Amino acid sequence: MTLSFSKYHGTGNDFILIDNREMQISIDPNRVSRICHRQYGIGGDGLIFLQPSKQGDYAMQIFNADGSEAEMCGNGLRCLVQFIQDLGDRKTKFQIETMKKIYSCKVNQGKISVQMGVPKIIQEKGSECLLEVGVPHLVVFTDDLSLFDLEARDRFSDLGVNINYAMLDPLNTLHMRTFERGVEEETFSCGSGATAVCMAAWHRFGISGPIEVIFGSTEKLQFEILTENKTLVEITMSGDVCHVYNGVIQQ
Repeated sequence: MTLSFSKYHGTGNDFILIDNREMQISIDPNRVSRICHRQYGIGGDGLIFLQPSKQGDYAMQIFNADGSEAEMCGNGLRCLVQFIQDLGDRKTKFQIETMKKIYSCKVNQGKISVQMGVPKIIQEKGSECLLEVGVPHLVVFTDDLSLFDLEARDRFSDLGVNINYAMLDPLNTLHMRTFERGVEEETFSCGSGATAVCMAAWHRFGISGPIEVIFGSTEKLQFEILTENKTLVEITMSGDVCHVYNGVIQQ
């Protein structure tokens, strides 16, 4: 049996996408980790199934590179929307169902945006903030992003959540680096992590409006932090998506 796939990346965050609406196959975690392995498989930060949905236009089921299933992924959502368009659905607005929530997505002038909602602050301590953005993210504000190399992996081992080190520069640009759960490495970009950093920066520094987030890889994502009467009402993420290639997996 063969299984067709497409490879995409959203600002360097790469995924293997499979249209599973008709086949409805299941895949075990060991198989996922082998497919995502960068030396012995296709290579990717995760594997995404396009699924049918009774609540939205489509549903996303996403697995991390280690085979564990994730609740959602911001860049994964953007890649999925491009995949859907490439399969022939040329609408520009989509409602995508994930494990816990439906996300509004939009295609505009070559960029794909996702309304990420308002992350929930779970705990705050000093320069650190733990948030829920569909998945858990710890945000650590620092004046020296090289601390990420010294601390992030150990912090991840202790906490088991995504770790984001962030710095706000005088031009209201956020610089950040992410150690992503399930990938077990620093990722080129992380949409949900950047959303968490934007939320924490609004809460701590009061930033709003259009914000650019720059990752350690130099990849960039754009955010709109929308407030009303000093209350945050929506964070929208947008950025590029690139189709890399198509292929076939031998089952």
